[in-house]
Order: sequence, then C-alpha cells, then structure tokens
Amino acid sequence: MSLKLFQKNRALILIFLAMFASCHVMLIGAYDQVTDQSIQQIQTEVSTLLVKIEKNIANNTPNDNKYENLKGTYDNIEGEIKSLVIRVNSLPKYKIISQQIELLGKNIQDMEAFNKIGFTSIKPVQIIDSTFQVQFSAMTSLQNGLKRQKNTN
Repeated sequence: MSLKLFQKNRALILIFLAMFASCHVMLIGAYDQVTDQSIQQIQTEVSTLLVKIEKNIANNTPNDNKYENLKGTYDNIEGEIKSLVIRVNSLPKYKIISQQIELLGKNIQDMEAFNKIGFTSIKPVQIIDSTFQVQFSAMTSLQNGLKRQKNTN
C-alpha cells in the first residue's frame, strides 16, 4: 500500500526533495565589512601596544609601561570594542561574533588590570601576546570565511 502511495506522489516527492536540496540555511550572519575592518583596527592597536610594552622592557625603560602612560591607549581600544559590540548586536545571527568581541573586551580589561600591577618582565607580555594572537586569528578566520561565502553567492 505504501508503495502505491509512493508511486502516485513520486513527482511531488521529487519536487519537494529538489526544493529542500536547494535551500541554503545560514547559521551565522552575512559578512559585514565594517565589522571586519573594526576587528583589524583593534588588532593593530593591541599589537602596537604590546610591541611598545615589549620594547620598553627590552630597552630597560619599564617606567614607560606604567599604567598612567598607557591609559589613553586602553581607553581608545575599549571605546572601539564598545562601538563594535553595539554594531554586531544589531546584526542578525551575529551571536558568535558578539561573543568573540565581548571576550576580546574582557581580555583587554584583564591586560589593563595586569598593567596596573606593572609590566616589568617580558614573559607575561609574551603570554598575553600569544593569547591575543590566537584570539585575533580565530576572529579573522571567521571573517574570512564569511567573506568567501559572500563572494560565492
């Protein structure tokens, strides 16, 4: 009996399968150039800050790493992150990217707290740098994947 039903509705089933196969489900939002560029800008500023801190330690001028001397840089980075959080929260299906940006903000705050204690040794700076490299690499990879997706559609 089910074989007869299948045979009668074969064309309908084939049409349904063709429609289902052609559906494209996106679990993450589409590529957003402003978000990508903002992430790159923040990455550059964080990397520049870390290079500056490392050079101050290498040049035996750790006083240049005092929090008061770098506070403006932290404020600028945190402002850019806050602005980016607002943007990604307004984009559909950007929860993963929003989580990445929020974690980045937390890591900047952690680095800032550590800076208040003082950067006098290179080892903690290298660990922080390595952490940010992994984080920014993941964020960039996701943006590049979204960009490729945009270019294939």
